[in-house]
Amino acid sequence: MVAVLSELAGIDTEDNVEVFLDRDAFTVKYDAAQVSLDDMYAAIIELGYRPGINELDSNESESSDNTAIPELVANALLDASNQGKILLLDFYAEWCIACKALDADVFSHPAVIAALDNYIFLKVDTDEHEEVASYYKVVGMPSLVILSAEGQEIHRSVGMLDPEEYSQKLNELFEK
Repeated sequence: MVAVLSELAGIDTEDNVEVFLDRDAFTVKYDAAQVSLDDMYAAIIELGYRPGINELDSNESESSDNTAIPELVANALLDASNQGKILLLDFYAEWCIACKALDADVFSHPAVIAALDNYIFLKVDTDEHEEVASYYKVVGMPSLVILSAEGQEIHRSVGMLDPEEYSQKLNELFEK
């Protein structure tokens, strides 16, 4: 994977590709003036990168440490509880190609927009809020974490998603 990405202009793989073997994920920092988002995404797809959606077992749904929920998320959970909604955390970074593709292809899709009516949607920049990303053990992006109004993690997905399938998942999770 690193060899293929290093062939693209604007990517210094030594410092800008981080691989997380335990989660089958990676992040890439790149120079947008030298390589386009489309070229990067095509190279990643060519590599066979096909992220999946993972349901969490009930014993995985709580954070393993006992520290307090970060204030940013605690405030959003309060809003969710007051409005009878659940919380969708979108962990992203400005340099993340897949994050930009997710915004363009998934979060702009009418079915997803409609499904999000039942959610408080909070975008969390992992570079600005490292403590929040660490608390939720985010190792690949984009990571989408859905929390009940009580703060229990009920779903997590990493990487690109099909908008129709994700809108169905969002509706299904809200109805539970």
